[in-house]
Amino acid sequence: MKGKLNSTSIYQNSVNAEILSDISNYDFKSNNQTDIPVELDWEACLINSKDTTVTLFLHIDDLFRTNGVIYSPNEKDVIKTKNTCYITVTDKNKKTTRIYHPTHPFPISAMWQSFMVYDDGKSERLKNLTINYLGRRWPGISGELQGYLTNDDTSTPDVIKVDLSFILY
Repeated sequence: MKGKLNSTSIYQNSVNAEILSDISNYDFKSNNQTDIPVELDWEACLINSKDTTVTLFLHIDDLFRTNGVIYSPNEKDVIKTKNTCYITVTDKNKKTTRIYHPTHPFPISAMWQSFMVYDDGKSERLKNLTINYLGRRWPGISGELQGYLTNDDTSTPDVIKVDLSFILY
């Protein structure tokens, strides 16, 4: 993952090291008829300093599409999307958490391309016996998130600008 959160540069190369790690947790969901993923849920720690933790949450409801506009589920307008994206900012000193959602007229623009990664099978010959190992495949997604998220607390509104590129597999 790389990009910017307001003016702070974000770069994390270890996100793909494991599906579940200290900085990233993602899950591809498939339907009953195929193992090709149809949904993505992703939680990623963008910033973790001694004072603050900033975490991104993203849900893409239909990976067969290649883009979408994400509005807040709390949006008062009639525009609703099944895709969701929000950021939490936790102040470790004050022990408070603020939540930021995309709002109308500034939704999050999301573009993605899902793919399958293939690991070739191999054969091994031991004496007079040949052992065939099956290859395997697993899902991946590359994408971009761009837009603004607004603090849900209307008494002290502030905005986070997001411009991120990511690859998960």
